[in-house]
Amino acid sequence: MLFKTGRPRIIFNWIMSLVLFMLLYVLIHETGHLIVMLAVGAEIDEFSILNAHVSSHGGDYTPFTKMLMQANGALLPLLISYVYMLLYRKDSKSSFYRLFSFYAGLIPSVTMLAWVMIPFAFMKGKAPAGDDTTDFLFTFTQYGHPLIVSAVAAILMMTGFVLIVRKGIPNDWIDELKAMRCTPPAKNEQSDSERDHAQV
Repeated sequence: MLFKTGRPRIIFNWIMSLVLFMLLYVLIHETGHLIVMLAVGAEIDEFSILNAHVSSHGGDYTPFTKMLMQANGALLPLLISYVYMLLYRKDSKSSFYRLFSFYAGLIPSVTMLAWVMIPFAFMKGKAPAGDDTTDFLFTFTQYGHPLIVSAVAAILMMTGFVLIVRKGIPNDWIDELKAMRCTPPAKNEQSDSERDHAQV
């Protein structure tokens, strides 16, 4: 490993766990859209993780499958996050695992905030164009009130927050934060005074 001990290893774990999770999140998000596209027989034009984009043409969409395609980008990561948290190993002392688990539990739930807030903007005609939530609402509002979407999204978001707290994942994340602040130099890193003493 590049950093075996000490504070550099903890910082390395912080950065790499976040980068890895964000790449996985984009992959799962776009795969959520992709699954529905393929299910309705659409032909895929582009699938890119770096651009966070998937596009297709054709397909036999119904109003339900159209809404599912738009929502599944948020739902699939959220459902996987729920399962991940249920399987969380509290006894693990791995710094990388604890940090990664914090992001895996928190970020998919936080993304549901857009689904809570955008329906309010939609009702005022100010919803962001091209957003998954906005596109979903154009179809959904033919059958129901936009605030139903807000209510369901709030429930899903709170479910994620309850799970992450009950599993003690934030406490483990805080322990890692404390470790980063308090970790002494690695054994092979001598202080100036120690080196001066050794020279004498």
